Amino acid sequence: MKTNIKSFAGKIILLLLTVLPVFNSALFAQGINEQVTVVAAFEPTVPEAEKITISPSPDETTVKLPVMTYSIDPLQMETTLKPDDITAVKLVGEPQKKLYRNYAKVGFGNYTTPYAEFFAGSLRSKTTAFGIHMKHLSSSGKIKDYPKSSNSLNLIQLNGQQFTDNHTISAEAGYRRNVVHHYGFRPAEFDFPVDEDGLKQRFNRLNASAGIKSNYTDPDQLNHRLSMAFSNIGDLFETRESLISIRAAADKRFELFDLTDYQALSFETNLDFSGYKDSTLKQKSALLSFKPSISTEFNEYKVLFGLDFTIQVDSISKAYLFPFLEGQVRALEDQLVITAGITGGIARKGFDELSDVNPFIQSVLPLQYTREKFSFYAGARARAGKHINLTASFRTSSVEDEAFFVNDPELPLFNRFTIVYNDGSVLKGRFEAEYQTAERIRVKAFAGFEKWSLTNGEDAWHRPVSTFGADAYYDIQKKIIARAGFTSSGKQLARIPSADREAGFVAETVKGYTDLHLGVEYRYTKLLSAFLNFSNIFGTRYYQWYNYPGYRFQLMGGVSYSF
Repeated sequence: MKTNIKSFAGKIILLLLTVLPVFNSALFAQGINEQVTVVAAFEPTVPEAEKITISPSPDETTVKLPVMTYSIDPLQMETTLKPDDITAVKLVGEPQKKLYRNYAKVGFGNYTTPYAEFFAGSLRSKTTAFGIHMKHLSSSGKIKDYPKSSNSLNLIQLNGQQFTDNHTISAEAGYRRNVVHHYGFRPAEFDFPVDEDGLKQRFNRLNASAGIKSNYTDPDQLNHRLSMAFSNIGDLFETRESLISIRAAADKRFELFDLTDYQALSFETNLDFSGYKDSTLKQKSALLSFKPSISTEFNEYKVLFGLDFTIQVDSISKAYLFPFLEGQVRALEDQLVITAGITGGIARKGFDELSDVNPFIQSVLPLQYTREKFSFYAGARARAGKHINLTASFRTSSVEDEAFFVNDPELPLFNRFTIVYNDGSVLKGRFEAEYQTAERIRVKAFAGFEKWSLTNGEDAWHRPVSTFGADAYYDIQKKIIARAGFTSSGKQLARIPSADREAGFVAETVKGYTDLHLGVEYRYTKLLSAFLNFSNIFGTRYYQWYNYPGYRFQLMGGVSYSF
Protein backbone atom coordinates (compact mmCIF):
# COMPACT_ATOMS: atom_id res chain seq x y z
CA MET A 1 0.00 0.00 0.00
CA LYS A 2 2.82 2.39 0.86
CA THR A 3 4.58 1.59 -2.37
CA ASN A 4 1.56 2.58 -4.51
CA ILE A 5 1.19 5.93 -2.69
CA LYS A 6 4.91 6.82 -3.40
CA SER A 7 4.55 5.92 -7.08
CA PHE A 8 1.44 8.06 -7.47
CA ALA A 9 3.06 11.08 -5.80
CA GLY A 10 6.06 10.87 -8.15
CA LYS A 11 3.83 10.95 -11.22
CA ILE A 12 2.02 14.06 -9.96
CA ILE A 13 5.40 15.94 -9.43
CA LEU A 14 6.58 14.97 -12.93
CA LEU A 15 3.36 16.28 -14.50
CA LEU A 16 3.69 19.61 -12.71
CA LEU A 17 7.32 20.08 -13.86
CA THR A 18 6.21 19.55 -17.50
CA VAL A 19 3.18 21.83 -17.50
CA LEU A 20 4.56 24.80 -15.53
CA PRO A 21 7.16 26.02 -18.12
CA VAL A 22 4.59 25.86 -20.95
CA PHE A 23 2.10 27.73 -18.86
CA ASN A 24 4.73 30.36 -17.94
CA SER A 25 5.77 30.94 -21.59
CA ALA A 26 2.18 31.40 -22.61
CA LEU A 27 1.72 34.07 -19.96
CA PHE A 28 4.69 36.17 -21.22
CA ALA A 29 3.99 35.70 -24.97
CA GLN A 30 0.38 36.77 -25.06
CA GLY A 31 1.23 40.04 -27.07
CA ILE A 32 3.13 38.31 -30.05
CA ASN A 33 1.39 36.29 -32.79
CA GLU A 34 3.78 35.13 -35.55
CA GLN A 35 3.64 32.06 -37.79
CA VAL A 36 6.67 30.59 -39.63
CA THR A 37 6.27 28.11 -42.42
CA VAL A 38 9.40 26.14 -43.47
CA VAL A 39 9.16 25.02 -47.14
CA ALA A 40 12.68 23.57 -47.81
CA ALA A 41 16.31 23.61 -46.52
CA PHE A 42 18.22 26.93 -46.81
CA GLU A 43 21.16 26.97 -49.26
CA PRO A 44 23.26 30.24 -49.14
CA THR A 45 25.02 31.35 -52.43
CA VAL A 46 27.45 34.20 -53.43
CA PRO A 47 26.76 35.89 -56.80
CA GLU A 48 29.56 36.31 -59.37
CA ALA A 49 31.59 39.58 -59.17
CA GLU A 50 33.75 41.33 -61.80
CA LYS A 51 37.24 42.39 -60.56
CA ILE A 52 39.46 45.23 -61.86
CA THR A 53 42.79 43.77 -63.13
CA ILE A 54 44.74 47.10 -63.38
CA SER A 55 47.52 47.54 -60.77
CA PRO A 56 48.57 51.08 -59.77
CA SER A 57 52.23 52.13 -60.49
CA PRO A 58 54.13 55.30 -59.46
CA ASP A 59 55.37 57.80 -62.00
CA GLU A 60 59.11 57.32 -62.78
CA THR A 61 61.07 60.51 -62.14
CA THR A 62 64.85 61.19 -62.19
CA VAL A 63 66.34 63.08 -59.24
CA LYS A 64 69.72 64.79 -59.74
CA LEU A 65 71.66 65.72 -56.59
CA PRO A 66 73.39 69.09 -56.74
CA VAL A 67 77.20 69.25 -56.42
CA MET A 68 78.00 70.54 -52.95
CA THR A 69 81.27 72.15 -51.76
CA TYR A 70 82.20 72.91 -48.18
CA SER A 71 85.16 73.89 -46.00
CA ILE A 72 86.03 73.55 -42.29
CA ASP A 73 87.49 76.40 -40.31
CA PRO A 74 89.65 74.90 -37.45
CA LEU A 75 88.82 76.28 -34.07
CA GLN A 76 90.58 75.19 -30.87
CA MET A 77 88.38 74.99 -27.88
CA GLU A 78 89.85 76.30 -24.70
CA THR A 79 89.35 73.84 -21.88
CA THR A 80 90.35 73.99 -18.28
CA LEU A 81 90.80 71.16 -15.85
CA LYS A 82 90.27 71.76 -12.22
CA PRO A 83 90.46 68.51 -10.28
CA ASP A 84 88.50 68.18 -7.14
CA ASP A 85 90.36 68.22 -3.90
CA ILE A 86 91.03 64.76 -2.56
CA THR A 87 90.95 64.30 1.14
CA ALA A 88 94.14 62.74 2.41
CA VAL A 89 93.80 59.22 3.69
CA LYS A 90 94.60 58.88 7.33
CA LEU A 91 97.03 56.04 7.84
CA VAL A 92 97.00 54.29 11.13
CA GLY A 93 100.36 52.58 11.52
CA GLU A 94 102.38 51.07 14.26
CA PRO A 95 104.05 53.49 16.65
CA GLN A 96 107.70 54.17 15.96
CA LYS A 97 110.14 52.18 18.00
CA LYS A 98 112.08 54.07 20.57
CA LEU A 99 115.71 54.55 19.61
CA TYR A 100 118.68 54.66 21.96
CA ARG A 101 121.84 56.60 21.31
CA ASN A 102 124.30 54.05 22.65
CA TYR A 103 124.87 50.30 22.47
CA ALA A 104 127.67 48.48 24.28
CA LYS A 105 128.66 44.82 24.13
CA VAL A 106 131.42 43.07 26.09
CA GLY A 107 132.47 39.47 26.37
CA PHE A 108 135.26 37.03 27.11
CA GLY A 109 136.17 33.67 25.62
CA ASN A 110 138.63 30.83 25.81
CA TYR A 111 142.14 31.28 24.37
CA THR A 112 142.18 34.45 26.55
CA THR A 113 139.91 36.36 24.20
CA PRO A 114 138.54 39.69 25.48
CA TYR A 115 135.96 41.45 23.36
CA ALA A 116 134.38 44.93 23.55
CA GLU A 117 132.31 46.87 21.05
CA PHE A 118 130.52 50.21 21.28
CA PHE A 119 128.13 52.05 18.95
CA ALA A 120 126.81 55.59 19.39
CA GLY A 121 124.60 57.55 17.02
CA SER A 122 122.14 60.35 16.65
CA LEU A 123 118.42 59.82 16.94
CA ARG A 124 115.87 60.42 14.17
CA SER A 125 116.49 63.69 12.38
CA LYS A 126 115.55 65.21 9.02
CA THR A 127 118.75 67.24 8.77
CA THR A 128 121.69 65.37 10.30
CA ALA A 129 122.99 61.91 11.18
CA PHE A 130 126.07 60.98 13.15
CA GLY A 131 127.63 57.72 14.31
CA ILE A 132 130.69 56.25 15.98
CA HIS A 133 131.89 52.66 16.15
CA MET A 134 134.69 51.29 18.33
CA LYS A 135 135.85 47.68 18.67
CA HIS A 136 138.51 45.58 20.38
CA LEU A 137 139.07 41.86 19.88
CA SER A 138 142.22 39.98 20.77
CA SER A 139 143.38 36.48 21.56
CA SER A 140 146.48 35.14 23.30
CA GLY A 141 145.77 31.46 22.82
CA LYS A 142 148.35 28.90 21.80
CA ILE A 143 148.14 26.27 19.09
CA LYS A 144 149.81 22.96 19.78
CA ASP A 145 153.14 22.39 17.95
CA TYR A 146 153.16 25.98 16.66
CA PRO A 147 154.83 29.16 17.94
CA LYS A 148 153.10 32.24 19.31
CA SER A 149 149.88 32.96 17.42
CA SER A 150 148.33 35.85 19.35
CA ASN A 151 146.43 38.50 17.36
CA SER A 152 144.36 41.63 17.93
CA LEU A 153 142.04 44.06 16.22
CA ASN A 154 141.33 47.65 17.29
CA LEU A 155 139.28 50.16 15.33
CA ILE A 156 137.43 53.44 15.61
CA GLN A 157 135.17 54.77 12.87
CA LEU A 158 133.30 58.08 12.64
CA ASN A 159 130.65 59.04 10.09
CA GLY A 160 128.24 61.88 9.58
CA GLN A 161 125.65 63.12 7.10
CA GLN A 162 123.95 66.44 6.42
CA PHE A 163 120.64 66.45 4.53
CA THR A 164 119.38 69.42 2.53
CA ASP A 165 116.41 69.74 0.21
CA ASN A 166 118.32 68.55 -2.83
CA HIS A 167 121.67 67.18 -1.61
CA THR A 168 123.26 64.86 0.91
CA ILE A 169 126.71 65.71 2.27
CA SER A 170 128.64 62.88 3.94
CA ALA A 171 132.00 62.45 5.65
CA GLU A 172 133.82 59.54 7.24
CA ALA A 173 137.12 58.94 9.04
CA GLY A 174 138.66 56.02 10.88
CA TYR A 175 141.65 54.15 12.20
CA ARG A 176 142.26 50.38 12.30
CA ARG A 177 145.14 48.49 13.92
CA ASN A 178 145.78 44.79 13.29
CA VAL A 179 148.46 42.66 14.95
CA VAL A 180 149.30 39.11 13.84
CA HIS A 181 152.20 36.67 14.18
CA HIS A 182 153.76 34.62 11.39
CA TYR A 183 153.31 31.31 13.18
CA GLY A 184 152.96 29.16 10.05
CA PHE A 185 155.69 26.59 10.79
CA ARG A 186 156.57 23.91 13.35
CA PRO A 187 159.71 24.85 15.34
CA ALA A 188 160.50 21.17 16.02
CA GLU A 189 161.16 20.68 12.31
CA PHE A 190 164.04 23.18 12.30
CA ASP A 191 167.39 22.84 14.04
CA PHE A 192 167.87 26.54 14.83
CA PRO A 193 166.19 28.72 17.45
CA VAL A 194 163.37 31.06 16.48
CA ASP A 195 162.71 34.44 18.13
CA GLU A 196 158.95 34.57 18.62
CA ASP A 197 158.99 38.35 19.03
CA GLY A 198 160.46 38.59 15.54
CA LEU A 199 157.34 36.92 14.14
CA LYS A 200 155.15 39.93 14.97
CA GLN A 201 153.50 42.00 12.25
CA ARG A 202 151.41 45.13 12.74
CA PHE A 203 149.25 47.07 10.28
CA ASN A 204 148.08 50.63 10.91
CA ARG A 205 145.36 51.90 8.59
CA LEU A 206 143.94 55.41 8.28
CA ASN A 207 141.01 56.40 6.11
CA ALA A 208 139.02 59.55 5.40
CA SER A 209 136.42 60.46 2.81
CA ALA A 210 133.93 63.19 1.96
CA GLY A 211 131.30 63.54 -0.71
CA ILE A 212 128.17 65.22 -1.94
CA LYS A 213 125.37 63.81 -4.08
CA SER A 214 122.06 65.08 -5.37
CA ASN A 215 118.74 63.57 -4.39
CA TYR A 216 116.24 65.31 -6.65
CA THR A 217 112.72 63.97 -6.74
CA ASP A 218 112.28 65.22 -10.33
CA PRO A 219 113.80 62.58 -12.64
CA ASP A 220 114.54 65.22 -15.32
CA GLN A 221 116.99 67.09 -13.13
CA LEU A 222 120.76 66.84 -13.61
CA ASN A 223 121.81 64.26 -11.02
CA HIS A 224 125.42 64.49 -9.87
CA ARG A 225 127.83 63.25 -7.25
CA LEU A 226 131.38 64.03 -6.22
CA SER A 227 133.57 62.28 -3.66
CA MET A 228 137.17 62.16 -2.49
CA ALA A 229 138.79 59.45 -0.38
CA PHE A 230 142.19 58.99 1.22
CA SER A 231 143.72 55.88 2.78
CA ASN A 232 147.11 55.06 4.21
CA ILE A 233 148.67 51.86 5.52
CA GLY A 234 151.97 51.20 7.25
CA ASP A 235 153.37 47.99 8.70
CA LEU A 236 156.04 47.06 11.23
CA PHE A 237 158.70 46.70 8.51
CA GLU A 238 158.39 50.26 7.18
CA THR A 239 156.26 49.50 4.16
CA ARG A 240 153.95 52.40 3.35
CA GLU A 241 151.18 52.91 0.84
CA SER A 242 148.84 55.85 0.26
CA LEU A 243 145.88 56.07 -2.07
CA ILE A 244 143.90 59.13 -3.17
CA SER A 245 140.68 58.53 -5.09
CA ILE A 246 138.45 61.12 -6.75
CA ARG A 247 135.06 60.15 -8.19
CA ALA A 248 132.74 62.41 -10.19
CA ALA A 249 129.59 61.51 -12.11
CA ALA A 250 126.53 63.13 -13.65
CA ASP A 251 123.47 61.90 -15.53
CA LYS A 252 120.39 63.47 -17.08
CA ARG A 253 117.34 62.36 -19.04
CA PHE A 254 116.80 63.52 -22.62
CA GLU A 255 114.41 62.81 -25.51
CA LEU A 256 116.90 62.15 -28.30
CA PHE A 257 115.06 59.38 -30.17
CA ASP A 258 111.44 58.45 -30.69
CA LEU A 259 112.06 54.77 -30.10
CA THR A 260 111.60 55.17 -26.34
CA ASP A 261 110.10 57.79 -24.08
CA TYR A 262 113.47 59.06 -22.87
CA GLN A 263 117.18 58.34 -22.85
CA ALA A 264 119.61 58.97 -19.98
CA LEU A 265 123.12 60.21 -20.72
CA SER A 266 125.76 59.59 -18.06
CA PHE A 267 129.38 60.52 -17.63
CA GLU A 268 131.74 59.26 -14.94
CA THR A 269 135.39 59.98 -14.33
CA ASN A 270 137.71 58.38 -11.77
CA LEU A 271 141.24 59.19 -10.67
CA ASP A 272 143.26 56.84 -8.46
CA PHE A 273 146.71 58.01 -7.42
CA SER A 274 148.86 55.66 -5.32
CA GLY A 275 152.26 55.92 -3.73
CA TYR A 276 154.11 52.85 -2.47
CA LYS A 277 157.40 52.52 -0.58
CA ASP A 278 159.15 49.55 0.99
CA SER A 279 162.72 48.77 2.01
CA THR A 280 163.83 48.30 -1.63
CA LEU A 281 161.93 50.76 -3.85
CA LYS A 282 159.56 53.65 -4.27
CA GLN A 283 156.71 53.54 -6.75
CA LYS A 284 154.06 55.99 -7.90
CA SER A 285 151.24 55.19 -10.26
CA ALA A 286 147.88 56.54 -11.39
CA LEU A 287 144.76 55.38 -13.17
CA LEU A 288 142.53 57.89 -14.98
CA SER A 289 139.28 56.71 -16.55
CA PHE A 290 136.40 58.28 -18.47
CA LYS A 291 133.10 56.43 -18.81
CA PRO A 292 130.38 57.94 -21.02
CA SER A 293 127.20 55.88 -21.37
CA ILE A 294 123.62 55.99 -22.57
CA SER A 295 120.67 54.05 -21.18
CA THR A 296 116.96 53.80 -21.78
CA GLU A 297 113.89 51.94 -20.55
CA PHE A 298 110.82 50.72 -22.40
CA ASN A 299 108.10 48.55 -20.96
CA GLU A 300 109.83 45.96 -18.78
CA TYR A 301 113.24 46.33 -20.48
CA LYS A 302 116.32 48.42 -19.67
CA VAL A 303 119.46 48.77 -21.82
CA LEU A 304 122.81 50.41 -21.00
CA PHE A 305 125.74 50.93 -23.36
CA GLY A 306 129.00 52.76 -22.73
CA LEU A 307 132.77 52.96 -23.14
CA ASP A 308 135.49 52.84 -20.50
CA PHE A 309 138.59 54.73 -21.60
CA THR A 310 141.37 54.19 -19.02
CA ILE A 311 144.90 55.56 -18.95
CA GLN A 312 147.53 53.80 -16.83
CA VAL A 313 150.37 56.06 -15.74
CA ASP A 314 153.35 54.19 -14.33
CA SER A 315 156.96 53.89 -15.43
CA ILE A 316 155.33 53.84 -18.87
CA SER A 317 151.87 55.01 -19.89
CA LYS A 318 149.25 52.82 -21.54
CA ALA A 319 145.72 53.42 -22.70
CA TYR A 320 142.87 50.89 -22.77
CA LEU A 321 139.37 50.93 -24.19
CA PHE A 322 136.71 48.65 -22.70
CA PRO A 323 133.15 48.70 -24.08
CA PHE A 324 130.38 47.67 -21.70
CA LEU A 325 126.81 46.66 -22.42
CA GLU A 326 124.05 45.63 -20.03
CA GLY A 327 120.47 44.56 -20.48
CA GLN A 328 117.77 44.00 -17.88
CA VAL A 329 114.27 42.58 -18.00
CA ARG A 330 111.65 42.67 -15.26
CA ALA A 331 109.02 39.95 -15.36
CA LEU A 332 106.13 38.66 -13.26
CA GLU A 333 105.29 42.15 -11.99
CA ASP A 334 108.90 42.77 -10.93
CA GLN A 335 108.99 39.52 -8.99
CA LEU A 336 111.76 38.34 -11.33
CA VAL A 337 114.61 40.57 -12.54
CA ILE A 338 117.23 39.20 -14.96
CA THR A 339 120.43 41.10 -15.83
CA ALA A 340 123.19 40.25 -18.31
CA GLY A 341 126.09 42.13 -19.85
CA ILE A 342 129.69 42.35 -20.99
CA THR A 343 132.44 44.49 -19.52
CA GLY A 344 136.17 44.78 -18.85
CA GLY A 345 138.58 46.91 -16.86
CA ILE A 346 141.93 47.36 -15.20
CA ALA A 347 142.71 47.70 -11.48
CA ARG A 348 145.68 47.86 -9.17
CA LYS A 349 145.79 45.44 -6.27
CA GLY A 350 147.91 47.28 -3.77
CA PHE A 351 149.52 46.41 -0.48
CA ASP A 352 146.46 47.55 1.50
CA GLU A 353 144.07 45.24 -0.35
CA LEU A 354 146.39 42.21 -0.43
CA SER A 355 147.34 42.43 3.26
CA ASP A 356 143.69 42.71 4.21
CA VAL A 357 142.98 39.41 2.45
CA ASN A 358 146.11 37.65 3.69
CA PRO A 359 147.79 39.29 6.72
CA PHE A 360 150.74 36.88 6.51
CA ILE A 361 152.21 38.37 3.32
CA GLN A 362 155.67 39.80 2.81
CA SER A 363 156.29 43.50 3.29
CA VAL A 364 158.09 43.65 -0.07
CA LEU A 365 155.76 42.66 -2.90
CA PRO A 366 155.88 42.79 -6.71
CA LEU A 367 152.79 44.94 -7.26
CA GLN A 368 151.19 44.97 -10.72
CA TYR A 369 147.97 45.89 -12.48
CA THR A 370 145.35 43.21 -13.14
CA ARG A 371 143.44 43.55 -16.42
CA GLU A 372 140.10 41.92 -17.09
CA LYS A 373 140.21 41.83 -20.89
CA PHE A 374 136.68 40.54 -21.38
CA SER A 375 133.95 39.46 -19.03
CA PHE A 376 130.41 38.18 -19.49
CA TYR A 377 128.10 38.19 -16.50
CA ALA A 378 124.49 37.31 -15.79
CA GLY A 379 122.35 37.42 -12.71
CA ALA A 380 118.81 37.05 -11.50
CA ARG A 381 116.85 37.86 -8.41
CA ALA A 382 113.40 36.58 -7.66
CA ARG A 383 110.81 36.78 -4.93
CA ALA A 384 108.72 33.68 -4.28
CA GLY A 385 105.71 34.62 -2.24
CA LYS A 386 106.03 36.97 0.68
CA HIS A 387 108.90 35.33 2.52
CA ILE A 388 111.43 33.85 0.07
CA ASN A 389 114.11 35.81 -1.82
CA LEU A 390 116.42 34.16 -4.34
CA THR A 391 119.53 35.53 -6.09
CA ALA A 392 121.94 33.93 -8.53
CA SER A 393 124.99 35.29 -10.35
CA PHE A 394 127.37 33.95 -12.96
CA ARG A 395 130.57 35.40 -14.46
CA THR A 396 133.20 34.22 -16.91
CA SER A 397 136.28 36.33 -17.59
CA SER A 398 139.54 36.41 -19.45
CA VAL A 399 142.12 37.88 -17.06
CA GLU A 400 145.69 39.07 -17.43
CA ASP A 401 148.08 39.23 -14.43
CA GLU A 402 145.80 37.82 -11.75
CA ALA A 403 147.50 37.74 -8.31
CA PHE A 404 147.86 34.45 -6.39
CA PHE A 405 149.39 33.89 -2.94
CA VAL A 406 152.29 31.45 -2.64
CA ASN A 407 154.72 30.72 0.19
CA ASP A 408 157.89 32.78 -0.24
CA PRO A 409 160.69 30.34 -1.20
CA GLU A 410 163.38 32.83 -0.09
CA LEU A 411 162.49 32.36 3.59
CA PRO A 412 163.77 29.26 5.39
CA LEU A 413 160.57 28.95 7.46
CA PHE A 414 158.16 29.32 4.49
CA ASN A 415 155.90 31.23 6.87
CA ARG A 416 155.26 34.34 4.75
CA PHE A 417 153.56 34.72 1.42
CA THR A 418 154.42 36.56 -1.74
CA ILE A 419 152.58 37.15 -5.02
CA VAL A 420 152.80 35.45 -8.40
CA TYR A 421 150.88 36.64 -11.46
CA ASN A 422 149.28 34.41 -14.09
CA ASP A 423 147.01 34.81 -17.10
CA GLY A 424 143.97 32.68 -17.68
CA SER A 425 140.21 32.42 -17.58
CA VAL A 426 137.86 32.02 -14.65
CA LEU A 427 134.30 30.84 -14.17
CA LYS A 428 132.51 32.05 -11.03
CA GLY A 429 129.02 31.57 -9.68
CA ARG A 430 127.04 32.19 -6.51
CA PHE A 431 123.52 31.31 -5.38
CA GLU A 432 121.69 32.65 -2.32
CA ALA A 433 118.32 31.85 -0.81
CA GLU A 434 116.69 33.68 2.08
CA TYR A 435 113.53 32.98 4.06
CA GLN A 436 112.18 35.56 6.48
CA THR A 437 108.98 35.81 8.50
CA ALA A 438 108.57 39.25 10.07
CA GLU A 439 111.27 39.52 12.72
CA ARG A 440 110.97 36.04 14.18
CA ILE A 441 112.59 33.69 11.69
CA ARG A 442 115.41 34.30 9.22
CA VAL A 443 117.22 31.59 7.29
CA LYS A 444 119.87 32.28 4.66
CA ALA A 445 121.95 29.84 2.64
CA PHE A 446 124.59 30.35 -0.05
CA ALA A 447 126.76 28.29 -2.38
CA GLY A 448 129.57 29.47 -4.63
CA PHE A 449 132.23 28.15 -6.95
CA GLU A 450 135.38 29.52 -8.62
CA LYS A 451 137.14 27.55 -11.35
CA TRP A 452 140.39 28.81 -12.91
CA SER A 453 142.17 27.68 -16.05
CA LEU A 454 145.65 29.25 -16.33
CA THR A 455 147.64 29.51 -19.55
CA ASN A 456 150.93 28.34 -18.03
CA GLY A 457 149.38 25.14 -16.72
CA GLU A 458 149.79 26.03 -13.04
CA ASP A 459 147.07 25.73 -10.43
CA ALA A 460 145.12 28.60 -8.91
CA TRP A 461 147.02 28.72 -5.61
CA HIS A 462 144.94 29.21 -2.46
CA ARG A 463 141.66 29.53 -4.38
CA PRO A 464 139.14 26.93 -3.15
CA VAL A 465 136.84 25.70 -5.88
CA SER A 466 133.69 25.69 -3.75
CA THR A 467 132.33 27.45 -0.68
CA PHE A 468 128.91 27.19 0.91
CA GLY A 469 127.15 27.83 4.18
CA ALA A 470 123.96 28.78 5.99
CA ASP A 471 122.75 30.86 8.92
CA ALA A 472 119.47 30.68 10.86
CA TYR A 473 117.92 33.10 13.36
CA TYR A 474 114.90 32.37 15.57
CA ASP A 475 113.27 34.78 18.02
CA ILE A 476 111.26 33.02 20.74
CA GLN A 477 108.68 35.39 22.21
CA LYS A 478 111.16 38.30 21.98
CA LYS A 479 112.93 36.79 24.96
CA ILE A 480 115.31 34.15 23.68
CA ILE A 481 117.15 34.39 20.36
CA ALA A 482 118.79 31.29 18.93
CA ARG A 483 121.33 31.31 16.09
CA ALA A 484 122.93 28.47 14.18
CA GLY A 485 124.97 28.15 11.02
CA PHE A 486 127.98 26.73 9.29
CA THR A 487 130.63 27.72 6.77
CA SER A 488 132.29 25.19 4.54
CA SER A 489 135.23 25.58 2.16
CA GLY A 490 136.53 23.07 -0.36
CA LYS A 491 140.11 21.97 -0.71
CA GLN A 492 142.76 24.26 -2.16
CA LEU A 493 146.32 23.92 -3.45
CA ALA A 494 149.48 25.57 -2.16
CA ARG A 495 152.78 25.99 -4.04
CA ILE A 496 155.72 24.80 -1.92
CA PRO A 497 159.42 24.63 -2.84
CA SER A 498 160.69 21.09 -3.30
CA ALA A 499 162.75 19.47 -0.54
CA ASP A 500 166.10 20.11 -2.21
CA ARG A 501 164.92 23.55 -3.49
CA GLU A 502 166.44 22.83 -6.89
CA ALA A 503 163.71 20.67 -8.38
CA GLY A 504 161.26 23.56 -8.64
CA PHE A 505 157.95 23.54 -6.79
CA VAL A 506 155.42 21.00 -5.66
CA ALA A 507 151.69 21.33 -5.03
CA GLU A 508 150.42 20.62 -1.53
CA THR A 509 146.73 20.00 -0.87
CA VAL A 510 145.12 22.05 1.88
CA LYS A 511 142.07 20.10 3.04
CA GLY A 512 138.67 21.66 3.10
CA TYR A 513 136.86 22.37 6.34
CA THR A 514 133.45 22.97 7.89
CA ASP A 515 132.99 25.35 10.80
CA LEU A 516 129.71 24.89 12.72
CA HIS A 517 128.69 27.70 15.07
CA LEU A 518 125.80 28.18 17.51
CA GLY A 519 124.65 31.07 19.64
CA VAL A 520 121.96 31.96 22.14
CA GLU A 521 120.91 35.33 23.57
CA TYR A 522 118.64 35.92 26.55
CA ARG A 523 116.97 39.32 26.78
CA TYR A 524 116.48 40.09 30.44
CA THR A 525 114.86 43.39 29.40
CA LYS A 526 114.62 45.26 26.13
CA LEU A 527 117.85 47.01 27.07
CA LEU A 528 119.88 44.34 28.83
CA SER A 529 120.73 40.89 27.45
CA ALA A 530 123.29 38.13 27.83
CA PHE A 531 124.79 35.98 25.06
CA LEU A 532 126.77 32.76 24.63
CA ASN A 533 128.43 31.81 21.34
CA PHE A 534 130.13 28.60 20.21
CA SER A 535 132.43 28.31 17.16
CA ASN A 536 134.08 25.31 15.50
CA ILE A 537 131.93 23.00 17.60
CA PHE A 538 133.55 19.85 16.22
CA GLY A 539 136.96 21.16 17.27
CA THR A 540 138.62 20.34 13.94
CA ARG A 541 141.98 21.81 13.03
CA TYR A 542 141.51 23.45 9.66
CA TYR A 543 143.73 25.66 7.53
CA GLN A 544 142.75 28.78 5.64
CA TRP A 545 146.35 29.32 4.51
CA TYR A 546 149.05 26.67 4.11
CA ASN A 547 150.48 25.66 7.52
CA TYR A 548 148.35 28.25 9.35
CA PRO A 549 145.86 26.30 11.49
CA GLY A 550 142.96 28.06 13.15
CA TYR A 551 141.75 27.65 16.71
CA ARG A 552 139.75 24.59 17.62
CA PHE A 553 136.57 24.76 19.74
CA GLN A 554 135.86 28.38 20.75
CA LEU A 555 133.49 29.73 23.38
CA MET A 556 132.57 33.33 24.22
CA GLY A 557 130.00 34.78 26.61
CA GLY A 558 129.05 38.31 27.57
CA VAL A 559 126.39 40.96 27.98
CA SER A 560 125.02 43.85 25.92
CA TYR A 561 123.24 47.03 27.02
CA SER A 562 121.42 49.86 25.22
CA PHE A 563 121.13 53.31 26.76
